[in-house]
Amino acid sequence: MRRVASALCVLMLLIAATSAQERRVSAPPKLPPLSYTCAHHPDVLEDKPGVCPLCKLALVPVRLDSSWMCPVHTTIIETERGTCRLCRRQLVPVTVSLTWSCRSDNAEHLEPGLCSDGSPRIGQRALRPHGNHNPRHGGQFFMAPDNWHHIEGAYPTAQAFRLYVYDDYGRPLPASQLKDVEARVVTKETFDPATRKTTELSAFPLRVARNRAYLEARVDTAALPAEMTAKVRFGRNGDEHRFDFTFDALTKEPAAPASVPQAAKVTPAAPAATAAAAPAASQSGAGLDMPATMAGIVSELQRKNTEVRDLIARGDFAAVWVPAFAAKDLAISLEPHLAHLQTGKRDVGEPALARVVRGAWLLDAAGDVGNRQQIEAAYATFSAGVADVVAAFQ
Repeated sequence: MRRVASALCVLMLLIAATSAQERRVSAPPKLPPLSYTCAHHPDVLEDKPGVCPLCKLALVPVRLDSSWMCPVHTTIIETERGTCRLCRRQLVPVTVSLTWSCRSDNAEHLEPGLCSDGSPRIGQRALRPHGNHNPRHGGQFFMAPDNWHHIEGAYPTAQAFRLYVYDDYGRPLPASQLKDVEARVVTKETFDPATRKTTELSAFPLRVARNRAYLEARVDTAALPAEMTAKVRFGRNGDEHRFDFTFDALTKEPAAPASVPQAAKVTPAAPAATAAAAPAASQSGAGLDMPATMAGIVSELQRKNTEVRDLIARGDFAAVWVPAFAAKDLAISLEPHLAHLQTGKRDVGEPALARVVRGAWLLDAAGDVGNRQQIEAAYATFSAGVADVVAAFQ
């Protein structure tokens, strides 16, 4: 009897261990936290429910993540960097929203789960408005203050300036709308601090190039670095916006990819929704090696905060998103460790992690428009969150 009882005990322990192992293997990936945004003003981003400060509509929940998208085949969205499976171009970093749906209905859910027929919900990664801020022609990319248009300025040859105009998803503006854009490029101007007036000394009209999807002007600037300002009005009744460019070298069009093998051309690509059936945990896009310990994660978070601060001090706003997004992923990876904290520290740490995540998205958005005041305000939110995380987890 003792042998039977002992065997049964061993068997039960093996079953329990196997069950625990299965639970560990099948545990769902950590999801990015919920944020709240305005349906009409996607740049409004909060960490709790409320109303939009611009239109007073109720904010709606959204899960934001960073992904990698083909610059040509925009339905190709991957969770890791690499090349497009259709054209072999390098994937570019974008911001997406995560949702889950069922084949039996069109409803979107913010959580994975089961459909009414018992099948798992299908995960989808959809490009978010203002989620693609990558230059397509080797130039400098900015978001317009109207929060819809985006522009790219390029200096491909001496004395030639080109202006590309995009919509809120980074798609080139159609010809019918491009012709309504009024713009000029200024290479010399003076500013009188007493009258607060700017006098243009050398300006050139930007006109739609024949059979081309951009505006172009011949300018008098030849030496490098070349400083010039595009002054753009999107529609005759719109406000005029200013975009400042400094070109240290001539811009270059991205190199054409190597030809794709015929087999790859005829093989149907999986839809973006299918490819993202199980959205993975947040990716920083910065080649981040996640530390193995809680102390290591906190230390790395402090280092990323310093990198962000130094980039802002140097005025390198376009690069701020790299350490900011890495910090976002570090903050998300700390969430499971909240359970190890004492109650008082947990009450500090949980909202602090949310502030770091929100601050990273705000830094990304502010960096795209190059507005120092907005960037410094976003960094204040971000760095305060980092400080509270350090206080809670150390």
